[in-house]
This record gives sequence, C-alpha cells and structure tokens, in this order.
Amino acid sequence: SNEALLFHEKCGALIKLSNGHKTAERRRPLDEFNNGVVLTNRPLRDGEMFEIRIDKLVDKWSGSIEIGVTAHNPNSLEYPATMTNLRSGTIMMSGCGILTNGKGTRREYCEFSLDELQEGDHIGLTRKANNALHFYINGIDQGVATTLTPLVVYGVVDLYGMAVKVTIVHNHNHSDRLRRNNAILRALSPEGGRRPLTSPQPPAGPPAGPPPPPRLLFHPNCGQKAAIVNEGRTALRPHATDDFNHGVVLSARALRDNELFQVRIDKMVDKWAGSIEIGVTTHNPAYLQLPSTMTNLRSGTWMMTGNGVMHNGTTVLDEYGHNLDRLKAGDTVGVVRRDDGTLHFFVNGAAQGPAAWNVPPNVYAVVDLYGQAAQATIVEDGEVTSLAGDGSEGDTPGSPESPSPGGSPSDLRFHRLHGTNAVITNGGRTALRQNCRSEFNDAIVISNRALRDGELFEIVIQKMVDRWSGSIEAGVTAIRPEDLEFPNTMTDIDYDTWMLSGTAIMQDGNTMRNNYGCDLDSLGTGSRIGMMRTARGDLRYFINGADQGVACSGLPAEVYAVVDLYGQCVQVSLTGATGPADNSLTTSSATEKACPLPSPAPGPCQRFHGRCGQNVALGAEGLGAARVAGYCHGLVFSRSHLRPGELFEVGGAPRDTPTGGGPQGGLGCPGGAQGGPQGGPGGPWGGVGVRGGPRKGLTGAPPRQVGNRLGVRRGPDDTMHILVDGEDMGPAATGVAKNAFVALDLYGRVTAVSIVSAGGGEGGGSSAPSPSPSPTPSPSPTAGTPLAGPPTFLGCHGKNILLSNGNRTATRVSSYNQGLVLVGQPLPPGRLFQVQIDALNPQWSSSLALGVTGAPPGRGPLPACAAGLKRSAWLLQRRSVFHNARKV
Repeated sequence: SNEALLFHEKCGALIKLSNGHKTAERRRPLDEFNNGVVLTNRPLRDGEMFEIRIDKLVDKWSGSIEIGVTAHNPNSLEYPATMTNLRSGTIMMSGCGILTNGKGTRREYCEFSLDELQEGDHIGLTRKANNALHFYINGIDQGVATTLTPLVVYGVVDLYGMAVKVTIVHNHNHSDRLRRNNAILRALSPEGGRRPLTSPQPPAGPPAGPPPPPRLLFHPNCGQKAAIVNEGRTALRPHATDDFNHGVVLSARALRDNELFQVRIDKMVDKWAGSIEIGVTTHNPAYLQLPSTMTNLRSGTWMMTGNGVMHNGTTVLDEYGHNLDRLKAGDTVGVVRRDDGTLHFFVNGAAQGPAAWNVPPNVYAVVDLYGQAAQATIVEDGEVTSLAGDGSEGDTPGSPESPSPGGSPSDLRFHRLHGTNAVITNGGRTALRQNCRSEFNDAIVISNRALRDGELFEIVIQKMVDRWSGSIEAGVTAIRPEDLEFPNTMTDIDYDTWMLSGTAIMQDGNTMRNNYGCDLDSLGTGSRIGMMRTARGDLRYFINGADQGVACSGLPAEVYAVVDLYGQCVQVSLTGATGPADNSLTTSSATEKACPLPSPAPGPCQRFHGRCGQNVALGAEGLGAARVAGYCHGLVFSRSHLRPGELFEVGGAPRDTPTGGGPQGGLGCPGGAQGGPQGGPGGPWGGVGVRGGPRKGLTGAPPRQVGNRLGVRRGPDDTMHILVDGEDMGPAATGVAKNAFVALDLYGRVTAVSIVSAGGGEGGGSSAPSPSPSPTPSPSPTAGTPLAGPPTFLGCHGKNILLSNGNRTATRVSSYNQGLVLVGQPLPPGRLFQVQIDALNPQWSSSLALGVTGAPPGRGPLPACAAGLKRSAWLLQRRSVFHNARKV
C-alpha cells in the first residue's frame, strides 16, 4: 500500500490521537504510566523507515518509551496495558535491550538506552528484506536486533512511564542528530561515552602530518524515498517500482581537490524514464532540505543528467558526454573537481571532459537515484591526478578502473557480474555455485576482459557433487559482461556465443558439431580446462594441457571466456597458466623497427552465418556464398552483428544473365529477439536495406559487374551507410537497432559473392586484396608534392567519428574525444599529407593532433585520443611533439 504511515485509530485506553493521526499522547500522564500502546495503520514495507520524535516527557516515573513491531493486526488486537505483556508475534526495544514475546533476548543491544533520551530525540526502525530488524537512534543504525522478524509486521510505540507524546516523522532530516548522539554519549560516562562515533585519536606525540580524511560515504540525511545501508556505502530506493524520485543522496564530507567520487549502479528497474544523475553541490547535507530531484535546486549545484550538464536547474551543456540514461547495472559514474576549479565527469572510467569551470572548493558529491536507477554503491578509487584525454599537455590516457588492454595474463580474473547462484571469491580467481545440492544452474561466470590472440584461459575443477546429471560447460562470447543478461545456462544465449557442452560444440544455442575431442561431462576434480582464441580466429580447447584441436572458426576479434558451473561442477579456480601462444599470424614486437614497412591489412574477421537461403551454398570457411539454383532464395547473413564503425564488404561474381536484378544488402534484426539470424529465410526479421537492378535502386549507381564491391557500414550514430566500390553513398537509414546483422540477398544475376573486408580494421576506402605485384619504383618526388590519388580514412576509427565524402571527410559527432582517424594508404617518403579544418567547436579546449604511426591499424582497439598511441607514433599536439605518448 502507498498509504501514508500513521497511527491506527484503535489504540490504548489512555491514548489521544491528533495532527491527522501522526501524533499520539497519553492522557493523565501524572496519574497513569501505562495503557499508552499505539500501532501503525498498516504493515511496514521492506526497508521502510518507521520513525518517531519524542515531543514530551515527564519526570515522575521510571522507565520510558518502548518501540518495536508486532504481527498482530490492530483491528483484532486486545490492547494490553504494556506491549511487553504480549506473548506472541512481538519484538520490542526497551531500555537498551531487546524483548521477544515479553522475554529478554538481547540484554545489551546498543550503547544508547531509550530511558535516557530527551525531548526532540528520534527513534526509528526498519525491517529489511532479509527479515533483519534494525533500530535507529537519531538516524544512527544500531545494527541487527534480530533476524527472525515475521513477514507482516506493524510498527508499535508504547508511551510508557516518562514518555507522554510522540509524532511520526515522514521527512527523515537528520540535521542535528549527530550532535544529540554525542551529547547522550557524553552524559553516559565521564570518559565521553561507551562507544565513540568517530575513530579514537592516537596518543599525543610528535606531529606526523595531516591525518588522512575519512573514507567517502553517503550522508544519513537522504531523500524521503531513499535509504542508506552497507555502513554508508550503498544508497537505494527500497520501493523503486512505486516512486521514481525523492532519491537524492550526498557524500558525508566535502570532496578534496582531484578526488574522484565514483559509484557503481547495482540495480535498475525498467518502469520509468530517466535514470541516475550525478554532480556536486555547495550545500552541506546536514542542513539541506532535500528536493524531490536535485535539478530542482536553484543554487550551488552542478549535475550531469542524460548526456547534458545543468547548473542550478538550467542546462548549460546539451551534448556533453555519454548518455547516463543508457547505463546498465554494473556501469560506473564518477565526478571530480580539479584543483583548477574545473569539474569533470567519468562514465565507466572514461573521462567525459570538462563540464564546468570556476567551481568553488569544498563541494559535496550528489547522486540522484532517479527513474530507473534503484541502487548504487560507492567505488573507492583514490585521487585522479591527470584525466585521460582532456587536452592537457603531458596527459596520458587511462581510466580509473579499466584494466590495461596490454596487461599481463595474470590480470585475468572472473568478472564481478555473474549468474544469480554464482559467487566470486579469492580476489576474482575462484568461482563457485552456492546451494549446490538444491540449485544446478544460474551459475555463469565470465572473464573480466577479452582474451588476446593466443592467450590461454585455464581453470581447474576443485569441487563436484554427484547429485545432478551434466557438468561444466565452457566457451567464449562476444557479448560484453555489462551487456549480458545472465540466463539459466549459457547455451540459452542465441547470438555471439560458442560453447563446449559434453562432447558437442554449440554456436548460439545450436549444436554445430558432435563428438569433439573431449567430453567435459567425464572430467573430475583436479582436471584442467583451457580455451584459446588463436590469431586466425579459431577456438581451441585444452584438457590437462593437451590441445584438443580446432573446435570452430571465424570468431570475432574480441571474445570473453565463459564458464557455466552447471550440474555436478560446483567450484573452479584460475590456474594462472600462460599457456601456449599461437604466433602464426602475429607480428613479433621484438623485431619491429622504429618505422617498419607497412604491414598487410588483416583479413576479414566476419563470416557468413550458417543459416542461409535454401539455394545458397557457403564455402571458403564462411567467406564465400553462392546461389546454386534458381534466381531467389539467396539470403545470407553475417555471423555476428555489425558494431558501430564496422564495415562489411563483399565482391560479386555474376554468372547468369537471363534474370534481371542484382544484390540487395542491408541491416536486419530479429523481430522481438536479441539473437542472430536463427529464423533463416522467411524468419521473423525486420530490417532496412537497399536493392539494385530494376527495383528501388541506388540512383546513379553503375550496374554491378564482376569485381565490383558492395559494402554496408554501421555509423556510430546508428545510421546505415552503403558503400559502392569504396565510395560512401551517405546515410541510407537511421535508427538501426543495436544487434543488427548484415543481410545480403543473392538475387537475379549475382550468384556468388565473397567477403573482401569486414571488421574494425577495414574502412570504406580500403581496397580488396589484390594479387597485383608492387608498382614499379618511380623517382622520389620532392617534399611538398601531394600524394598521388586521393587519400581516404580507414573505417577503423574512434567511436565518435562519422566518415563521409567517400571517406575523405571525418567528423566528430559527439563528446570531445574518441575522434582518432587513420589514413588507409601508407605515406611514401617525401610525400605531403594535408588536411583542411572544416569546423571548430569553441566549447572545448585544446584542438587537433596530427602525426604518423608505424603500427598497423586494426590490431587492437584505438585509444580515446592520439596521446594514447604508444607504439611507433610521432605526434604534434599544441606546441609539443610526442613520441610513443612521451613528450620529446
């Protein structure tokens, strides 16, 4: 019920209710000391605070107020003279102890005694979702009183002895309660109380510098619908599906200069629009009347909301950074005020750039658990001395939380996100399934980062049970842990996932191969299982160090290791083995020169999906597709969905001439599903595309001939671009779905195609592999001679880049970074490469960086800015020259 919490109209014989049933008073307080029991008008919800303020005391009697919960319905209860006389369903705090059904169960529950509280003091209680009952004195949690609270309970107050009048508090503003608690503690003993509220001070001695500041926590004064738990580290809206606002929480102390305040989103609901907001304010949380949402505050406040920034409730930046409304559980957001007065925000460890200037010191961090955001926990990350990519000289890219892509194998761990029944221990190196004799699934764990080429991910089985059939399943997935909605078992996933289950190799939930070289169901305790993605894109398994051969091919470049602790398998740990490395297709860094010759472009990382039209035959390990009969039923799909900036390009080979028409390409996604092209031809697909020939065609495009190339590229702004022989025809569609696959129809004259370039390493301007010999050397031109032929940018670029004009124009479409572009053609000696600046944005500081790199593109993700190029790179930025990210 959303009914306000009030006192029930049925109450003790001497009780008088007033103030809309929010205030209860015992009549004839100097003549009678009991018969003052009152209950709430409805049961308490999980996590709901029931708090009262003591309004009046008399000094005639011994004993004082008692408070607790009861399972008795006030409508049917025969009210006793005092609540501790009840012998069933009742838990009360009396003095400093706990009584259950009238009998003492905890003698010294807390350091405070209810008998010593004064007028104006507050007492509260809450029943947690785990059945634990907590009491609060002046906003301070006294800890767990009992873990055996009934499921349905009403709040109870017994105006006994000295206690005469109380009022229910709905706005839990704890402005002066810390001072009250200290006063109570000082009154308890000459030493200043039995339990200090702050850490004890060390004995006097020689000065040892300023003491470290206390850890960052949430202040107990929070929004009406918010609660602070986990010793001040976690904030939540307990009833997030009932209310969307009143979830404002602030840090308990002011931020230091360059100190990062970062929270992790723990829980979200999908009922509301909008989500978490974060920022800073000059207002002290102890004295702030918290608004329903922080953007309503009209002074001293800076907030990031959505992808904009607001100052005192007014938008000052419209398109600032990553949209907070698109974050998911597990994502992190942070804020830092630098010592120069600038305010910076972080999303998943990536700096979003300066958001405000001249922000005063001593500001408090603010988190607004608004809309979908239901719970967040503070992530401790210390100081941020330099922000990645903010344009400052000497800055080196990095993030407060993300592991380095080039880290050692020892940084492999299990990710903190996992299945419901899984538990991660031992610093992320051990995973186990809890309740293993009553639960057999929901225990999927995944690696904390993508595997590198030739890197072995190996685990050892440490514990098994003989209760279930089936056992461990292992494999890889291209789905990021933050994007994975963990299913019951990993074989339920129908896209971008390859698993070994028993002896079967499964792709996207379908068996693609039986009787592989090993049987996971036959392994016992002590057995080791390893998996590796080779540089060729093959998946190999290793059992006790022995290579079991290629399980499947055509894996995308970035895959995460997955382990499903299913059935008999209960616990595994990482072995830390580096494993064999597959160097057959990698370049040794030891032999790389300072300026190597241009390396050949990497081959396509995409393949055609095994589900295709009934007249299609696939070949060349998924790189080729041919229509073997008829003029239709030639649908083929990419094996994985097209990522932002990725190009999928094919070359055609027409063989039949009587039928008109040509290839039809585009992007599609399964209707109502998140998987790949499981439906095959005629499946429940929706999509966007283009058609050639006499149908709705590419205006002005030449007829498709042998050797022509047709490409589809998904832009970072969710647009679809069609490329003909490398020339971008511009946006063909907008609003492309996230998990869109390439769809190609081998229709009419075109009967066979081959993938000639695909993936982040190939762009619209890159040409197909050619067997032509090297061109005949010509005399070296003088310096200043432009390149022969127009240079073009690669499709491998920063995520905020949009290419146009035949890939000769690059535009940064959002934020201030992720704007790196590379040229598709090597720069010959003595040739001049020039760019023209077409547009500037005065919103940001710093500007263009220009240089050269000898490292082949497409071998890894691009950094957020040019200063992150650390191999064979020379750059001019501002007035400085950088070599391999170091200023020279």
